[in-house]
Amino acid sequence: MLFLQYILQTIVFADEIYYDSFEIGRTQQGRVLLVEQFGNGDEVIVVLASIHGTEPIGTPLLHHLSTHMFTEMEWTQDRTIFCLTTANPDGIVGNTRGNRDNIDINRNFPTENFGRGWFNGKAPLQAKESEVLMTFFMDIEPDRVLSIHQPLNGIDYDGPSKRLAEELSTVSGIRIHKLGSRSGSMGTFLGVEMGVPVITLEISEKRSVLPPDELWALYQPFLSTFIIQ
Repeated sequence: MLFLQYILQTIVFADEIYYDSFEIGRTQQGRVLLVEQFGNGDEVIVVLASIHGTEPIGTPLLHHLSTHMFTEMEWTQDRTIFCLTTANPDGIVGNTRGNRDNIDINRNFPTENFGRGWFNGKAPLQAKESEVLMTFFMDIEPDRVLSIHQPLNGIDYDGPSKRLAEELSTVSGIRIHKLGSRSGSMGTFLGVEMGVPVITLEISEKRSVLPPDELWALYQPFLSTFIIQ
């Protein structure tokens, strides 16, 4: 079971906010995939970043989110929020879109539309990271998922999340760009085939030069709305 795999259990009760940090698995090169948990309510939310190693803009943004979570009692009320700040640490270190085997983690899920290819892998779950993420999702059964990407500027969605995407667009001023269900993607696996609302936030490449504080100021309303909608 997932929760027997903890290597780090730091439980903090700060103003009654439950916090935990634990390993869900290892990358192809043995790096830890670490998840932070805030709250332990019935509604389960996942936010993740840097599933593509060349798209790291979401990682500092989620570090800010993690820090902010301790001051926002409302965010964790009746919710469990899982935060995976770096879904592809091998790709970050190597500056590659996929993992160190050149497999795109976000194209290697076991979907009906899976297509073999140089970046998709020869078979679903060939990427160790994709298998770890799939197991994690199956264990926690999320109510909605947010994945942060770059360099486009827009909101994409999969599954029953059109209304949520429209609400996020209204509050943030970011347009919706429906990209479709990609072969072997997390959005297709969770959203289309399992019926979990999945939102993809694409951040403009122009904003990659902004310091984390400015990024947080720009995207805090979006993240707040996603969590407490």
